Amino acid sequence: MSDSAIIVGASTGLGRALATLLAEQGWDLVIASRSQPDLDALADELRLAHGVAVTPIAVDIAVDDDIEAFLDAADAAVPDPTAVLITAGAVAEVDDGTGDWTTISDLVAVNMTGVMKLGGRYVERFEARGHGTLVLFSSIAAGAPRRQNVAYAAAKAGLECFAGSMQHRLGRTDAAVQLYRLGYVDTRLAQGRDLKLRPADPVRVARRVVDGLGGRSRTVFEPRYWAVIVRGLRALPAPIYNRLDF
Repeated sequence: MSDSAIIVGASTGLGRALATLLAEQGWDLVIASRSQPDLDALADELRLAHGVAVTPIAVDIAVDDDIEAFLDAADAAVPDPTAVLITAGAVAEVDDGTGDWTTISDLVAVNMTGVMKLGGRYVERFEARGHGTLVLFSSIAAGAPRRQNVAYAAAKAGLECFAGSMQHRLGRTDAAVQLYRLGYVDTRLAQGRDLKLRPADPVRVARRVVDGLGGRSRTVFEPRYWAVIVRGLRALPAPIYNRLDF
């Protein structure tokens, strides 16, 4: 029986790179995002290029009914996935934590609570069968909060706590939760932003994620050098940190 994966957030950026790499390796896939036309086009491309089964399913993980419908459809296509990778996320042009409550709610739903609801279902299944890998993606923003991206950073910090709890839950099984704290990656979320460092190639990041599938639970920075940067920022005295413009 071939390996299979569910990728949520697959139509662009890192999710698309993950789908492409896994298809190249012969994995059958369920790919998901909000845009059915984008998913259909990617599914056709992967089937033609690699001869794998690809099922595209549109889902908005901020909507509970969408999550339930997605789970049913994904179960029909891939009832026993080897891995579930949730790259879905969102940022807002204005996210200072004081303004539009709808923006705050939407960012928290897409970046944390929706991921928790979906990921929690698969953790439960992986625990019951004793194997399987859930891959989640946080951000350096969770470890180095600033005056921008406030709700986004708070949501990612909450997601990290969820990942740690699930890693503890699965600690006596061969199932795993892997968390990647992403630095700047050249994706749609980074477009138009004043980044101080060159964004990483999503294909390179995806390759490291794919290479790590099947391993134990872990939490790592990607690209790896961000571990040093974030630790350095956190070590700064508050008066100095608060003067930084980044």
